[in-house]
Amino acid sequence: MTEFHPARPDFAEAVRNLHKTTPLAIDMGVTLVRVEPGGVTAEMILKPEFTQQHGYAHAGTIATLADVVCGLAAYSLMDEGRSVVSININLSLMRPAKGEKLRADGRVVKAGRKIYFTEADIYAVDQTGEKLAAKASATMTAV
Repeated sequence: MTEFHPARPDFAEAVRNLHKTTPLAIDMGVTLVRVEPGGVTAEMILKPEFTQQHGYAHAGTIATLADVVCGLAAYSLMDEGRSVVSININLSLMRPAKGEKLRADGRVVKAGRKIYFTEADIYAVDQTGEKLAAKASATMTAV
């Protein structure tokens, strides 16, 4: 895995502050549990309003969580005064996600001056452990 170095000393605080200004992530109850240069982990309680008709996490819920961690992972490497937006997301659902919460690990695969290639693994977590439910790749751009 590539080791990344943040462009600013306060990168972790900047990531947390950006997360706090993301209404959808806040409304969904997404919380950050790890912030490192080029990597972010977040969790959310899997409430009924985030599921589909069979009680599994809705694909839109999973995609949103993947987007959040990928975007914040990219942002962790950006210079002060820049922000991040998604320009492409690809989501592969590997198994139905059912559990008490979802956890997503996002990471930068390649960082350019403006374009960042990222990936995320999304896990369904319950009392018996966690199961990989989805993988995502996302392209982010600095604005």
